[in-house]
Amino acid sequence: MLAFFRRRWFLLCITVVIACGVYAGHEGSQETLSHLKQFIRPSWLTAIVLFLMSLSLNSEHLLSSIRKPGPMFLSLATNIILLPLIAWALLPLQLTADFQIGLIIMACVPCTLCGASVWTRRGGGNDGVSLMVTMITNGACFLTVPFWILLITSREIEFDRVAMVTKLFYAAMLPVLFGQILRMNKTIKQFADRITSRLGTVALIFVLFMVLLAAVQTGYGIQTSEVGISLAAVAVVWISCIVVHVGGFFTNLLLGKTFRFHPRDRIASAIAGSQKTLPIAVFVATDASMFGNAGIPSAVFPLLMFHTSQFFIDTILADRHREKYMTSSEPEPVETEPQPVSACEQ
Repeated sequence: MLAFFRRRWFLLCITVVIACGVYAGHEGSQETLSHLKQFIRPSWLTAIVLFLMSLSLNSEHLLSSIRKPGPMFLSLATNIILLPLIAWALLPLQLTADFQIGLIIMACVPCTLCGASVWTRRGGGNDGVSLMVTMITNGACFLTVPFWILLITSREIEFDRVAMVTKLFYAAMLPVLFGQILRMNKTIKQFADRITSRLGTVALIFVLFMVLLAAVQTGYGIQTSEVGISLAAVAVVWISCIVVHVGGFFTNLLLGKTFRFHPRDRIASAIAGSQKTLPIAVFVATDASMFGNAGIPSAVFPLLMFHTSQFFIDTILADRHREKYMTSSEPEPVETEPQPVSACEQ
């Protein structure tokens, strides 16, 4: 039991935080929510989380993905283009407008900062591909996220495009770049590599604070909403999240097989192409200045559903891939120091 909690503590904690936060928001008042917002600032927390995770990213394996860029380009196309298109196609099925926006946001945000590399290693894949996709998608998200939201929702909602681009630039791109610049210093790099697990744990604690705010806002939104949220609406959007993730994964995997990529490159491309990060998604959904003072209180539901589902699904898919392709032949060496899954579920 202790070993299970050590490996799955974040998923267990996020489940408790969501449940308690939604209940507190539903039973609380506007004053309670206002006090919470004074202590939890999504923009600052996002910047801290992305900096810590960037500082722990080992970029020494990037050259392998640059020499053979096919898997990387396929993964980028999946993450930046294919997943938003799948989500767009599923919008008419959603039963509430907030869930539509939440599904769009989750499909548009970049790849997980560390989770993609962890699950790539678990599947015996080439983490050089996952690292490169992680860095590019997170570095460019201040442009790609507003582009897709504007394209898909321009006739349905209004949001401050300049504020979104500016805030994502400062909260997402700069922390990632700063973390990688610091790693150029040998002493800092060695220190960060020694405490990678601790950095990931601290980052996840900050993520839990962001999720708490999002859950409280969701609960309060349910309390004040004139349109109730049915179990059918929750079921439809959860299935849609799974379809977006699994659809992107298997499309990428099949194309990689068609292009005759090595199995190590195929699994890396599929995982990095289909995973999405939670901090930036919660930041976009909960920052009222981006979507107006009214906000989109229930949009956080699809974000949490997608994030929780992808890791359970990818654990099964990565293990099956390793059993199928990596038992008969040993994969090329990857980073020797293991990183606990629970410390990198970003």
